[in-house]
Amino acid sequence: MDLRITFRTTYTLANLRTHKDRAHDKYSLSGVYKLTCPDCHKTYVGQTGRQLSTRYKEHKTAWRNHSTISNFAQHLIEEAHSFGPMNKIMKIVQCHKKGAHLNTTEKFHIHTETAKNNHLNDPQSILSNAIFDTLIKRD
Repeated sequence: MDLRITFRTTYTLANLRTHKDRAHDKYSLSGVYKLTCPDCHKTYVGQTGRQLSTRYKEHKTAWRNHSTISNFAQHLIEEAHSFGPMNKIMKIVQCHKKGAHLNTTEKFHIHTETAKNNHLNDPQSILSNAIFDTLIKRD
C-alpha cells in the first residue's frame, strides 16, 4: 500500500501579487479627496467612508444627469465645463476611515481652498478657524 501525503497552500505567487496590487489601488480606500475642475481649476474638497472611486462616480453621474446634489457637478453644468478622468481631476488628500480625524482634515482643506478663493464647497461648510489660519500662514 503506497500512501502519499501532499500539502497545498493558497500562498502562491499569483495570490500574493494580486493581494499586493489591490492594496496599492488608492481609489479603493476611503478618505478626503479634492476634485479640480479641468477648465478653471477651482476645487471641491470632500470626504467619504466608502471607496473614493465610488464617490467619483457619484459626482460624474450627477454631472451627466444635470443634478444639483453635487456642488462640483453643479459648477461644471453651470459653467459648461468638462468632466475629466479620475486620475486627472481627483487628488487623494488623505486616506483614512470615517471619523473625527477625517472631518477635521476635510475642514482644514476646505479652509485652505477658501483662503485661496478657489473653492466650490457649500458656503455653510466654511467656518472661521484661527488655528487653520495660523497653519496656512506657516506653510
